[in-house]
Amino acid sequence: MVAEERPAFPRAEQLLEASRLGSGIGTVYEALDRLVALYALDDAVLVVDVPGLGRQVLRAGRKPLGNDDRGLLRSPPGLYLDPPLHDPALDDLMLAIGALGLRLDTRAGARA
Repeated sequence: MVAEERPAFPRAEQLLEASRLGSGIGTVYEALDRLVALYALDDAVLVVDVPGLGRQVLRAGRKPLGNDDRGLLRSPPGLYLDPPLHDPALDDLMLAIGALGLRLDTRAGARA
């Protein structure tokens, strides 16, 4: 029986490097940028609520929200992609990465 070959996806070297050596928020931004590149998206925004930090809105490419035509500042926590992808596991993973990244940086700042 021959094992089925999986397609090779390029590794996200910058994302892996950020997770090892960079800041938590830097890792979140790298993950958003990776999603945009991997799925040929026009935009990716992560909205998270972190206890002690409140609502945080992170956009791929560290772009500003501008006039927030999409209402993201008032949106519930989640991953907002343009065009949309419907992948609940991806949404949950990005929310977890976002919360962990922000908490990591907050704790690191408190120790400094």
